[in-house]
Amino acid sequence: MWRGPREGRRIILSILGGLRGNRGRILLNGWLIWLGDTLMNPNIILASFAARLGASPVLIGLVPALPLAGGLLPQALLVGWVARHGRKLPLYRRASAFRFAGLLLLVFGAFFLGAWPGLLLGVFLAGLFLFALFTAVASLPYWEVLAKAVPREERPGLFAAIYMGGGVLAFLAGFGVRALLGLDLPFPLGYALLFALGTLAYGAAWYVFGRVEEPEEEVAVGRTDLRLPLRRPGFRAYLTARLFLGLAGMVEPFYAAYAVRVLGKEAELGLYLALNALAFILSNALWSALARRGAKAVFLGGGVLVLATPLLALALPPGAFALVFFLQGAYLAALGIAGNTYLLNLAPPEERTATVGLANSFLGLFAFSPVLGGWVVGAWGYGALFLLSAGLAVLGLWAVRRLPEV
Repeated sequence: MWRGPREGRRIILSILGGLRGNRGRILLNGWLIWLGDTLMNPNIILASFAARLGASPVLIGLVPALPLAGGLLPQALLVGWVARHGRKLPLYRRASAFRFAGLLLLVFGAFFLGAWPGLLLGVFLAGLFLFALFTAVASLPYWEVLAKAVPREERPGLFAAIYMGGGVLAFLAGFGVRALLGLDLPFPLGYALLFALGTLAYGAAWYVFGRVEEPEEEVAVGRTDLRLPLRRPGFRAYLTARLFLGLAGMVEPFYAAYAVRVLGKEAELGLYLALNALAFILSNALWSALARRGAKAVFLGGGVLVLATPLLALALPPGAFALVFFLQGAYLAALGIAGNTYLLNLAPPEERTATVGLANSFLGLFAFSPVLGGWVVGAWGYGALFLLSAGLAVLGLWAVRRLPEV
């Protein structure tokens, strides 16, 4: 039987005991990333910002897709280059400097280009693209360093601790976002302040991870063969499950767009962020307990919520629409813990870079699914999109059930 308070206490003690050395730096990095992700949440803050600028549904779908796809798609091309470097942290540091420059472009545009919405939207998308491109360069070194620095058996607990601590920060930040957007400030000054604070949080996170003491590892010799992971049935099953669940995620930015444009709930975006983060905190102990039985169990739990959320979005009255964001936070926590843990455990050390890079590039192909979601909204409305997402979630659950245990 799962006992929530006992499991939560175990995670908290794990957090407090790990605030030193490499583990402490990785935890602090994760928490600051969470803070930045809240202040510049692609599905809520960035999507609603684009909606306020008058962007079409397709462009609104592009906003969260651009940083995700741009950060994933190029990774397969970078696998061999990254594998040839014995130390990965110098690559991470250089790429993070360019990511920071991309975010500064967003801040500049929001502060100084508000009088020209079309120009502001273009600068906004350019900054997101620069951020995404160098996220792809930084991502492989990040996972390589984490896998070398954290033993296999400690990874589920580490991810759970990151999500719990980060969830607390995100929950508190959500109320700050609500207060900031509720101020009587001319548009887009409130968003500009959010972008500036988010950029500071990201910059601090990247600096902290850059100070991790990277363990030595033998440099890969010869060319990395991207076909090796595809020969393993478990990896192919993993890609199938992530494919359907990723396509079901085409609805992600349209919960906020629906709340702003149809329900008139822009003032509640901060509350939605807070509830989203609260769900991470409350569900984290459950997912952590399930992860000890295997990442597949967490995948299944998250998949059920992926299915339930768009159906509830259709049925809930406007006053209860916040529940959608609560469930979204819970299933994103599940998929984050399960996806990262399962993939790292699935990959043999000699194939780790190829496995992570190939998986992320594959997922990047479907990160543009919100653009398809925008087309569905434009053609048939939000209800059709919610139903389509639920249907894809059913296929995702079927694929997850076929995953082998690792």
